[in-house]
Amino acid sequence: MLNNINTKVKCDCYNCKNDAAASFALKGRASRCNLCAECINALGEDILSRTAPKSPKNTIKRLEESRRKDRNQEER
Repeated sequence: MLNNINTKVKCDCYNCKNDAAASFALKGRASRCNLCAECINALGEDILSRTAPKSPKNTIKRLEESRRKDRNQEER
């Protein structure tokens, strides 16, 4: 999804004057978004902070079901 940049291009983020390290394709007139390493890291951290973690209840239920299946197979 991210493509490395070999040419000297500036980062497209607001108030960022660093050279871009990677880019990705967009729809429409602006065909690429160029990002520096700092902005990529900041964007990744922001995305991770906004996503909801998976419920631990589902993991616990899955483990209990697998243990029940193992017990049933051992009894046979």
